[in-house]
Amino acid sequence: MRDRILEHAERLFRAYGYAKTTVADIAVACDMSPANVYRFFESKTGIHEALTEVILQRMETFAKHIVHERRPAAERLRKLVVECHQMTCEQYLQDSKVHEICAKAMAEQWSVIDAHCERMRAIFQSIVEDGVRSGEFAGSDIEDRARCVFNAVVPFCHPQIVAERFAEDHGRQAALMADFLVTALRTGK
Repeated sequence: MRDRILEHAERLFRAYGYAKTTVADIAVACDMSPANVYRFFESKTGIHEALTEVILQRMETFAKHIVHERRPAAERLRKLVVECHQMTCEQYLQDSKVHEICAKAMAEQWSVIDAHCERMRAIFQSIVEDGVRSGEFAGSDIEDRARCVFNAVVPFCHPQIVAERFAEDHGRQAALMADFLVTALRTGK
């Protein structure tokens, strides 16, 4: 039932926006009373937070598929940077209502955003670890290097920064950053 509520909430938020969608609207879409919706979520904000987590998990699932591909770490890292940027553009910029959902979450600094960032950092770290282990990347300070890689990539995956700085460059800057990071990891400096 919780998933069904989130499914209908996402559809309504995408159609009308977060501000114009009420818990009563969600309840009607689910063919239940608002009181029943409140059995699963304490508030509209709770629905929004859970929906934000679902949307962010789509990015994580997508990224994990790239990590597990059978190809060199450098190729996977390039692909991860470029395609996460592309997914950000498609998911958040081409659908202003989804952008609104995530922008609200970021503005309110929910723990959902922090947890997502930590999981994405770990995904990047796994590629750096693979590259060091295989001899593709130099260096031994894997956690610090992975944190640097993640921090360098954040502007290309952050919906607000992408909207302001990179929405019109068709992924060019993201690809340049990916190449720069691979070169830096190979040299170990």
